[in-house]
Amino acid sequence: MSTPNEPQNPFEKGSTPEGGAPGYPAAPPPAGGGYPAAPPPPQSGYPSAPQYPSAPQYGGAPAYGGAPGQGYGTPYPKNSLGVWSLVLGLVGLVLCGLFTGIPAIIVGMNAKKAVQRGEANNGGLATAGIVIGWIAIALSIVGIIVFAAMVNSPEFQDAFWDSYNSSN
Repeated sequence: MSTPNEPQNPFEKGSTPEGGAPGYPAAPPPAGGGYPAAPPPPQSGYPSAPQYPSAPQYGGAPAYGGAPGQGYGTPYPKNSLGVWSLVLGLVGLVLCGLFTGIPAIIVGMNAKKAVQRGEANNGGLATAGIVIGWIAIALSIVGIIVFAAMVNSPEFQDAFWDSYNSSN
């Protein structure tokens, strides 16, 4: 016998002779003494779909190693030049100006030549790197001119010498 908190087993000793659990009557048998017959499948007024032939079988995969020059390598070995041109141009624009702007232009020109030879396919990145490299160089030159003009201004020199004399 089971405890009151657990479900009761209908096949356990002490169940009713009808097969139900103690205190519950068994389910009534279906009319006719057996199980009801399954309903017939629904009939459709449409003809069945035509049978199509199976797809053709393809050959197996090539053996490891394959033919020379084929495989999973990069098809364009010099695509990294365009990427480096863009990266150098952006770094020059944000941080270093002349120091990375000039290499961005040089690497970008090499990337454009590789695109023309068919060794790369990212000419847009190379062009972007060249343009951003030129912008970085121009901003660096403007910054140098502004700094030189500011240092040579009388107000800056007076402020510099005043702060120098007050510290001594």
